[in-house]
Amino acid sequence: MLTLRLTLGAPPLAQLLRLLLVFASAGVGLLLLTALSRAVEHPARPAGALPGLLWCLIPLAVTAHLAAALAEAEPGAPLRSGLDAAGLGPVRLPLLVARTAAIPCAVGGGLALLITVRGQGGADDGAPVVRLPGAAVELPLAQEALPLPAALTLLTAVPLLAALAAARAARTGTAATGATPCGQAPNRRRLTGTAALTAGLVLAAAGLLLAAYAVRHTPETARTGTPRPAELASSPLAAGWLLTALGLVLAGPALTSLAGRLLTAGRPGAVRLLAGRALARESALAGRPLAALGVVGAAALVAVRARLAETELPAPGPAGTLAAALVACCVGGVTLAAMARARHSRAPLAVLLERLGASRGTRRAVAAVRVAVVAAVFATPMLVAGLLAPLPTR
Repeated sequence: MLTLRLTLGAPPLAQLLRLLLVFASAGVGLLLLTALSRAVEHPARPAGALPGLLWCLIPLAVTAHLAAALAEAEPGAPLRSGLDAAGLGPVRLPLLVARTAAIPCAVGGGLALLITVRGQGGADDGAPVVRLPGAAVELPLAQEALPLPAALTLLTAVPLLAALAAARAARTGTAATGATPCGQAPNRRRLTGTAALTAGLVLAAAGLLLAAYAVRHTPETARTGTPRPAELASSPLAAGWLLTALGLVLAGPALTSLAGRLLTAGRPGAVRLLAGRALARESALAGRPLAALGVVGAAALVAVRARLAETELPAPGPAGTLAAALVACCVGGVTLAAMARARHSRAPLAVLLERLGASRGTRRAVAAVRVAVVAAVFATPMLVAGLLAPLPTR
């Protein structure tokens, strides 16, 4: 009953994230059932479905990240204090948040199973497919019926992982209120940020080098035509792209913090000082979602380059299209939640500036400088990755 009351009384942002979580879990469920269908269709070669199942881990991880963002968006600070006073401490509150995140994922898994059972129809060649309502996407299925225990096991992984991610996010948020030595926290945070920045840039560079090596050493027999989606997904080129994306996401918070420190270098004015301090303080909140949004932009730039080039990328297929749309929507939802949290964290500073008599022009200048610096910081690696990412040759 408490979970239902929290769900119905949630703010609009939490309701939007919850609705997005339902559709994301349904999409991940369809992708998992499609991978299971490939394994059932080719029982003699079960390893053939392994690359598709491994690529499902990316939308699954993004869905879990969306569940963590939902856990951070609700319950709010006033409601958390009330729940704490009611006896829901640091142990029972993560369990409650885990339930609120697992229920939408379970609903989405049920929708995926229902669409698979009810929406199955014949394609032009007689093979069974899943026809998504209101879309021209047809996910291929096996001729035989899917084993129900295996299907339920795969669909259970989505709410379970989302519940674990939400519980961890709620527990981290609760533990973040603990005391930290004032003299050691900035130095330790700076060392951690430097290590993360170095590791992220090294991973991104290694991914670009791996992709370039894969393109340069492609056998001549494989250059006679455009590679198929399955071949591209299991190639070192895709592994290099993925490694580059992981490196950029890992370096996101450190890049934001570095931009804030650069703004406050020297003798900054009031605008630069306030904008830089805000960026350094919000780097842990918004750095990684903004970097993920930059990765989505880099992927779009790679797709545009491939369309304009002489050699085009292979068609991603229905499963690839669904996975790309799912990842983009989840990254957008996580970024929206992170921006809302960052704005909420700046509320005391805005009240203080208003009490001190700061003009609206000053506050708007601080916001403009902060947005411009963030856009420049994340547009640069996005353009570098999107323009330097090697494309498959034919």
